[in-house]
Amino acid sequence: MACFVVTTVAAIGVGAAKYVLRHNEKKKDELVVKDQFINSKKLGILEMELWGGAILLAGEHALHGEITYKWPFLTAVSEGPEATVEMLQEMGTIGVGMLAILVAVWFGGLFIYKFLRNRKKKQAAQEQ
Repeated sequence: MACFVVTTVAAIGVGAAKYVLRHNEKKKDELVVKDQFINSKKLGILEMELWGGAILLAGEHALHGEITYKWPFLTAVSEGPEATVEMLQEMGTIGVGMLAILVAVWFGGLFIYKFLRNRKKKQAAQEQ
């Protein structure tokens, strides 16, 4: 019903964190920023992943008629307190679960990138 709200709020938060991190990176040396495990570029990847998931989920909910174009936009809110409780439970279970999976995939990508980068550096050092 409204599980996309969780990823939308997370995308807004990650966007704010990316903005602050980018502002702080401008003060540092470029090589130091590149070697950080999490930098503004990597947070940008997570932000795009979250926005993409939120937009796809919102579209899916709109196709099923769970989102309307008049106030209140979520049909569960207009159907009464029982439907609102069900919507909040879905946000707490499915929405948070999807957010956790998206962040886990992002972290997995970071670890794979770091592993391959370190392996390449070691191979280059051994060849010299």
